[in-house]
Formats: sequence, structure tokens, C-alpha cells
Amino acid sequence: MQDLPADCLYLICEELAAKRDFGTLFACAVSSKSLVKPALLRMYRVHDESPIRSSGEGNETDFEKNSTNNDQTFEEKLAAVKKITSKWALQWKSIIRSSMGHTLYPYCLYIRSLDLRNLAELLDDPLFRGLSQIFFAGDMTQFLRTVDTPMKQKIRGAKASYEKLDVPVILDLVGESITSFVSTAATQNKATVALEDISGNISGLALPRWVGRISRLKGMTLWDGAALSEGVATSIANNCPEFDDLTFYGSLKPDIDQDLASFFSGLKKDSLRSFTALSASAVGRETLLSLNHHKSSLKRLKLDGLRSKAIEKLYLLQECVALETLEIHGPDGLVNLEATENDVSPEIIAWLGRCERLRDLLLRNLASGPAILTQVCLRNNIRLQTLQVVGYSVVGNQDFHRALSHQTSLESLALKADPEGAFRDDIDVLISSISKLTKLRDLNLVSTSDYFRTSEILNLSSVLTNLEDLSFGGYDVTDDLWRGMSNLHQLRKLDISAMTSFSFDRILAYIETLKDSNRGLTLSVMSQKAENPLSDYEESVIKQSIRNKVDGKFDFTLFREVDSESESFSD
Repeated sequence: MQDLPADCLYLICEELAAKRDFGTLFACAVSSKSLVKPALLRMYRVHDESPIRSSGEGNETDFEKNSTNNDQTFEEKLAAVKKITSKWALQWKSIIRSSMGHTLYPYCLYIRSLDLRNLAELLDDPLFRGLSQIFFAGDMTQFLRTVDTPMKQKIRGAKASYEKLDVPVILDLVGESITSFVSTAATQNKATVALEDISGNISGLALPRWVGRISRLKGMTLWDGAALSEGVATSIANNCPEFDDLTFYGSLKPDIDQDLASFFSGLKKDSLRSFTALSASAVGRETLLSLNHHKSSLKRLKLDGLRSKAIEKLYLLQECVALETLEIHGPDGLVNLEATENDVSPEIIAWLGRCERLRDLLLRNLASGPAILTQVCLRNNIRLQTLQVVGYSVVGNQDFHRALSHQTSLESLALKADPEGAFRDDIDVLISSISKLTKLRDLNLVSTSDYFRTSEILNLSSVLTNLEDLSFGGYDVTDDLWRGMSNLHQLRKLDISAMTSFSFDRILAYIETLKDSNRGLTLSVMSQKAENPLSDYEESVIKQSIRNKVDGKFDFTLFREVDSESESFSD
């Protein structure tokens, strides 16, 4: 048999990697000398998406995720998870040892993402304790660091103690080894480094050194924003021409506003495309001003947990008009710019009104959000595709709800408001406006719709025929709903949190109306009235019916009112 050309083998492995078919890639790697290099190259290039990298979200979840047999015993499931953890550790060990030149192939030269968060999860995983000695054996001992105080094992029948790993120091040593090796190899081979992304709890001392070695660096995800400084920016500006994406979780230092400003100002002008602060309490006036240094390039900005004083200064971003995605999360919903800063709200409105490329907008816990959005939505030059507003009141915001109808380009809308005290006209205005948004594919009105009845949902379903994802609440929703749902031939998710009184026969009848375009539909009835229960047999019939019809899923929960006496303290 004639061998395939090397180019064809690389293309085959590239396609397998694109499909994340790690099993076949591994089989290729061990099956032929001609396939081993292209298979390993592609496998390690996307190694961060491998299913063996545990999420660490809890033992029960991992058992279910990693077990293919629901009839397995606890011990069998535990053994399966241990096997996964062992493979996870072996993957990291092969990457680390390759940075010392002690493996047959230089795996760390293949990887595009160095995710030290994942290594930290492995080292902190309870199941890793049994693998620790093997993992840090031989040439790996140079990476072993422990804290002074030993920890007692929380294993039944075990009396011994073990030394707790000093994870931050280990991560620093690993990162230093890998970044140094890939940089040296690239220089010697006159090639470019494959690494494009680094993430983890990286110290301010290591960060400028590491980024200086990664010429193709495009993005960073840091645990501590305090690691950022003018020195890091200078290293990126001089060595990383493609860098454009920054995320950090928060800051362990109380005031780094000036340091952040120095970092953003120190980068090349108009080079940053995306900035996300998952805890933005460190962001202040100086940081906001410095982001204007990237006024033409900044497309995505997400500031979660922004302090009240910083929210009042959002107008300082006035030159950042190239934004396509903007997410602002307030700390508590108590910031009302109209009440506290009468001249600030118009400036923010004016700034947003100049963001003509803005497509996705999310405001959470911002009391003045509806007032700002009322003016923004009325602008003819603003064409939103996604809008999410969380943490406001239905009462007193009819103007905002009316203004929504002008954003006819919307494809996704989520309104999570407090409906308490809403009158009939409040609900009618909201329904009337949403009904004009005929391009909607995703509509989430949970909590906002607590006072909706069947008729309101039917009004929406009669005109929003492109819906793929619909979530709503309400009260006294009856079987009349199903005739409206039958018109939604693109629906893939229907989440009903309303108080319902559906019947077995009408649910089955609705399922029979589903089309091929509804394939994969998840139907969730989450608050069925106790006086209208479904038997276990009826539930199983519905589940089988929707599975047979569209390969769908049915979730059902019977509402049970909490006994107030059981929650009261005894006299």
C-alpha cells in the first residue's frame, strides 16, 4: 500500500482536531510513525479542550459526566473518576517534562494556550493526593514545593498527614520553565512561538518576563489585576504585536486604579480589542480615562461589580465609540444617576448614542438603566441585536418599555424586573412593545412576567414566530397556551416557570405538532399546580414521546407551597 503524502496526513489530523476527536487522534499517534508527529501536534494544540481536564465542579457531577453506566456502584464510579484524574495529571506532566527536553516530542511547543488555572485545579483536587508522589517523581522534583504546615487527610480510616502543596509557587516554576523553553526553541529554530494565550494566578514579577518571551501572545486571563503595570505593558508593546484581549478576575490590592491606567496607556495605541473585569471594584476614574487610548480598537468592554463612583464616571469613556459589546454590572442597584448626578446621565446617554456599532448591551443592577436606555433605544443610529436589563422595576418604566419597540433589530431580549405593584397598563405596554420585535429569537421574561396570564403569552407567540428560546413566568396558565406554542416552529427551548394547570393529553397533543425544525427541543414545566399532577407513568410517556418526535427532553416539577407553620419558630 502506498503511503499518503505528509501534507494529507497533517490535513487529516487537523480535521480530527477541529472535531475535537481526541480518541482518534491518540489512536493515530500510536499506530504509525508517519502519523505520530501530526497527530500529537494537533492533539496538544487543542489540549485545553480535552475531556480529561476535569472541571472540579463536584464529585457527583463528575461521576455522572464520566460514567457511561448509570447502574455502576459508587466504587466503580469513583474508580472511573480516578482514571480520568490520572490521565489529566499525565497530560500536564508530559507538557512540563517536555519543557526540560526530557520527552521524545516537545509537547509544550505545540500548545497554544497555557492555562495554569487548570493546573491549579489539578493540584488542589483531592484525588490528586494519591498521584502526587508519582507526579513529582524523578526530574519533576524540582517543581515540588510545599507549605510548612501539613494537612490531615480527610480520608476515612487514614491517620497520617500530608504536606500541602504550595500551588502558587509551583505554578510560577512551571510557567517559568515552559515560557523559557518555548522562547529559546523559537530563537534557535528561527521560528515563532505557538503560545497565544496564558491564564492563571501570575505574579507581577513573573508576568513581564513571561510575556516578553511569547511573541504571538494574543490574550491573557489573570486572577489578580494587580499584576498589571506599566512594565508589563511595555513588554507587551515591544514583543507582542498581536495582543488585544485582557481579562482579570479582581484585585487583591484595594487601589490599583493608577496602575491599571498606566498599563492601558503603556500599550500601543488602538491595540486593545477586548477588556473584561469580572470584579471591577479596582476600576476607577483613571482606568476609564486610559481606555480612550484604545478608542478605535476597543470592541468589547465588560465591567462587573463596578463601584458606584466609577459608574458615575462612565461618561469618561466618551471617545470609545467603536464598542460592539458593552456589559455594565452595578454593585447593588442603588446607583441612580438621575437622582445623584443630574448632569452625568445626559453625558452617558450622549456617549452611548455615538456608539453606532453597538450590538450587544447588558445593564445589571443599575437603577437609572431604564432611563438611560429610554433615550438610547430611541436613537435611529443605534441598532441593537442583544439587550439584557436586570434589576429594575416594571412600575414606573413604561417609557422605557415603549422605547424598546424602536429596536426592531433585536434578536435576543432579556428583561429581569421586579413586577411587584404593576398594573394592567404596565403589562399591556410591555406586551405591545415586545410584539413589535419580530426578529426575536431569544426572549427571557422570567420574574418580569410573574403577573402574565395565558393571553399575554399567546399575544407574543402569535407574532414572534422566529423564537428559538422562550422563558417566562406567570399565573393560571392553562392548556390554551399550547395552540400558541404550536406556531413556534423554530423553538428549541421552552422554559415555563409560570403556575400552570396543564393536562397530560394536551401536552402530548402539542408534542405531535412539533416539526423537524424543533429538533432537540427542551420543554420545562417548572411550577405545575399541585391539584393538576402528572403521574410517573404520564411523565415517562411524555418524555418518550418528545424523544421520539424531535429527540427532545421534558422536565417537570410539581409546585408545592411551603407550609408557613413549618418555617416559623416555635414559641
